Amino acid sequence: MKRSYLKIGTVALATVGALAAAGCGTASGGNNSTTGNTSSAGGSSGKVVNITFWYGIGNKLSDDVQKMVKQFNAAHPDIHVTATYQGSYSGGGPEQQKLLAALASGNPPDLAQIEVNSMGVFANSGKLMDLTSFMNQSSVDKPSNFLNGMLVSTKWDGKYYGVPLNRSVPVLFYNETMFKKAGITNPPKTWNDVITDAKKLTKGSGSSKVYGYGPLVDWWPWESMVWSSGSKILSSDGKTAAFNTPELNHILSMQQSLVKSKDALVETGPHYWDLMTQDFIKGKIAMDIDSIGDAAQVKQGVGSKFKWGTAYLPSDKTLNVPPGGGDMAVMKGISSAHAKAAEKFIEWWTSPKQTLEWSKMTGYLPVQKAAVQKASYQTYLKNNPQFKTAIEELKYQKAAPASSHLLAVLKYAQQSLQGIFDEGKPVQSEMKKAADQANSVLGG
Repeated sequence: MKRSYLKIGTVALATVGALAAAGCGTASGGNNSTTGNTSSAGGSSGKVVNITFWYGIGNKLSDDVQKMVKQFNAAHPDIHVTATYQGSYSGGGPEQQKLLAALASGNPPDLAQIEVNSMGVFANSGKLMDLTSFMNQSSVDKPSNFLNGMLVSTKWDGKYYGVPLNRSVPVLFYNETMFKKAGITNPPKTWNDVITDAKKLTKGSGSSKVYGYGPLVDWWPWESMVWSSGSKILSSDGKTAAFNTPELNHILSMQQSLVKSKDALVETGPHYWDLMTQDFIKGKIAMDIDSIGDAAQVKQGVGSKFKWGTAYLPSDKTLNVPPGGGDMAVMKGISSAHAKAAEKFIEWWTSPKQTLEWSKMTGYLPVQKAAVQKASYQTYLKNNPQFKTAIEELKYQKAAPASSHLLAVLKYAQQSLQGIFDEGKPVQSEMKKAADQANSVLGG
């Protein structure tokens, strides 16, 4: 999962509405290929199939995507993939908004990265290709080949519309060196433990102060907090917000109390996530919740400065972990030659060899069972135990509600979280406001 404020403006929401009104209409044959002739992928005609791929993970991760695509193109002379970073995909970010607009105008790319919580919006529009038959017949992407829990975000109405691309889960990062100095032998398991440990870990003052905790003010770990409290994000019928409960508000209030007592450091602004990750790398905070997709960056940044580890997310009544990252989707209405080329690219990316390379390059999870079972990866986990936590945590993964309104609900939750942590507003009133706003789009 990476990283931006969850921004879903009126234009984007209007586009979602337009797509929903269009029902199951297909794109008008549009794609963004600009060069080459079309032929069946893998054919012997000598013609090259040019396909376009939009993605939404930036900075070093964008460079990593380009490296992978370059490898594919070199190994497949009959297919050329042009991959373009379109801005962040996170929570309805620019890439997702541009894709909605491109679908509405009938000029989409051939395939695109869909953030896991956005799948309902796109699949419900009828603009994505049904990949169920492809996956069932694929020797690489057969559903049973994927790690347990890896496909929770790829289905809509019983059909597969996405294949895992960059997948992550949130985990607790903690500074083992600081924990040992504070006399704490194990990372926290409950939210009460987080509060207790954070107070013990907070040291110093001024520019040299170390804060015990750095809350990630984001809807992604908030999903886990909802489930941890025994609450739900939406009612069973999806028509009403169900997260405004005393149990969730208690978890949020405990964390807010750490901010108010200056035992926790909150980062704000458009780069809040990156700033929090850097706070941990610099030893400014002793623990935080972050994506396993940031583990490679943390490993490189920390180096030998201190020992660090990862642990399961804190939980109270139950541990449920939201999926993170994105899936690869093919746009409905592209030519059969482009569809076959896109499927070949997906199979290559998700094969055990490539998914392992991607995982080691970035920190994102390998998606295939066969990849994790390889002796080389088991040795890698032994030498890098911080990455093992996420693999084990997958068994607690839970899908977000299957609602085409989910992005709007999360937008309102994000705004209230910022009110609580960035501005110190009362937890109960902010969560009530978010629930009321959510109900306005849910019809509750």
